[in-house]
Amino acid sequence: MKDFEFTKCAVCGADDTDKICERGQFGLPTHLVLCKNCGLGYLNPRWTKERYIHFYTKEYDKYYRPEVYKTEQGLGKINYYLPVYERLTNFGTDTGKIKRVLDIGSGDGNNLNYLMQQIPNAKYYAIEPSEQCRNTLSSMGVNILGTDVDINFHKDYKGAFDLIIMRHVLEHFSNPVDTMQKVRHILKDDGIAYIAVPNNLKFGNGKLLDNWFRVVHTYYFTTHSLQNVFNLAGIEALSMQEGDDYNQRELFAIVRKGEVKDAVYNNEFYKQQKTLFDNKLKGERAIVPRLKRVLKRALGK
Repeated sequence: MKDFEFTKCAVCGADDTDKICERGQFGLPTHLVLCKNCGLGYLNPRWTKERYIHFYTKEYDKYYRPEVYKTEQGLGKINYYLPVYERLTNFGTDTGKIKRVLDIGSGDGNNLNYLMQQIPNAKYYAIEPSEQCRNTLSSMGVNILGTDVDINFHKDYKGAFDLIIMRHVLEHFSNPVDTMQKVRHILKDDGIAYIAVPNNLKFGNGKLLDNWFRVVHTYYFTTHSLQNVFNLAGIEALSMQEGDDYNQRELFAIVRKGEVKDAVYNNEFYKQQKTLFDNKLKGERAIVPRLKRVLKRALGK
C-alpha cells in the first residue's frame, strides 16, 4: 500500500489485533485496531512518516485550523485553553517557580498566549510543524525548538524545563513511549508535564466514524493504556482524571519523572473498549444503508 506502513503495538510489541474501522473523519483512511493483549488502540496500517509530515505541514491547517487562514495572529478562542492553567493551579502547582515552558504541538498559539498572560516572567518554547503557526508563535516571542518530536531535539535540553504541555498531541505521534522518554529527559527533576488526550472510554454521543476516528490520531488511549505508556517511559502520574466540567470526554494527567516499570497486560481492557466501539458503530453503520435506500427511492421518483 503506497504511503502506508505496518506497525506492532507500541506498548506490548504484540501483533494480535481486532480491526475496528478503515475510514474516519473526512472519509480519510483510518485503520483503527485494538491490541488483544494489552488493549492499546492504534492505526495499523498507518500513513508513513513522510506522508504525515506532508499532511501536517501542508494540509492539517485546512482541515483542523481554518482560522489561521482568516486572521494574522490566530489568537481567538482563548477560553478554550483555560483548562490547562486552571487544572495546573487546582492541582496546587506553584506557577511562580515556572521559568521555562515547552508547548509541544502549539498550534496557532492560543494556549501559550494565555499562559503568557498568567505567567509573564517565564520563557516559552514550542515544537510545531505548521509553518503559518510557527510564524505566529515567533511573532509572540516564542522560541521554536523544531517541527517534529521524532527529531533529536531533546539532546540539547536535558533537565531544561519546569513545565511541558502536551495538549491533545500524544495521540498524534508515531511512538508515544519514545516521546514520553524524551519528555522525561528534558524535564527538570522537580518539573511537571501536563498531558491531555481523548478518552476512548468516554466518547459520548458524537459520531465515531465522522469525528472521533481520525487519520491524524495514530493512538487511542484509556487510563490503562496511558498508564502503561507512562510506566515504560519512566513517568509517574501525580494525577490522572477522566473529564471534568471543561471536557467530559478528555483524559488528562499531571506527571513528573519516575522510575521505569513494567506495563500491565490484561485483555479485559481490550474487551471493554471493543464492546463500547461495537455497540456504537452498530447504530452508526445501520444508518448508512437506510439513507442509501431513501435516496434511491427519491431519485427513482
